[in-house]
Amino acid sequence: MKNVMLTIKWGTEFSADHVNILFKAACSNTSQKFDFVCLTDNPDGLDGGIISYPIPQTGLKEFPKSQGAWPKVCLFHPDLLGKIEQVLFLDIDTVITGNIDPLFNDPGDKLRMLSCGPRWRNFDASLPCQPASGVLSYNLKCHTNIFEQFKNNPDQAYSNFELEQTFLGNTANAVDYFPLEWVQSFKYHLRRQFIADIFLPPKNPSEKSILVAFHGYPRPHQIWGQRQQWARFPRCGVRRPKWMMDYFETYSKS
Repeated sequence: MKNVMLTIKWGTEFSADHVNILFKAACSNTSQKFDFVCLTDNPDGLDGGIISYPIPQTGLKEFPKSQGAWPKVCLFHPDLLGKIEQVLFLDIDTVITGNIDPLFNDPGDKLRMLSCGPRWRNFDASLPCQPASGVLSYNLKCHTNIFEQFKNNPDQAYSNFELEQTFLGNTANAVDYFPLEWVQSFKYHLRRQFIADIFLPPKNPSEKSILVAFHGYPRPHQIWGQRQQWARFPRCGVRRPKWMMDYFETYSKS
């Protein structure tokens, strides 16, 4: 497989339907030929167009702890060599808002990451980059050292790094970052402030946005799949954005 879009699903927080929505949205927003792969502990319900593999764990004494999304270190397992080459990884709770062709650009020997922290929150490219793992691009053969280092001493990884994304960014042989304007945060950039959200739905993504990331609460399905407040105090979370409801209606169809 040359171009692979990859996601990972473990446990019960996300369902096969959420993976299927991401798959259908990706197919509708690119001219690239790619295979969609889901690493999962339960492939039941996945669309027939999705290739599923078990989450590779060879060499680990136990499954990586889920807090901080540590199972993502398995994205770099050498057992995947021969099955995948160039990877575009997206978290399941990513919403695709534009043409994703640029995301398939070859990262060479670098691990291309989303940059989080104040730089992303403020959309200020002059601030230092901080690694985030919600969107990744990499050639697997260049980065199997990430899994190997974790396998050799997972307790040290947990001790030295609170989150798996910081471990990835500090362990990769070389790192660069996607342009800021390609990925917006629902919480930082689109959600309305307190009081305003009583009257107005979340903002529309910008024209330059390719993806909207939902890191933490709320998840996309908590907005489009419920008829109750989706935000926590002091925000209201009653208004639902039409663009998200249209997205769900379009890509949740069988």
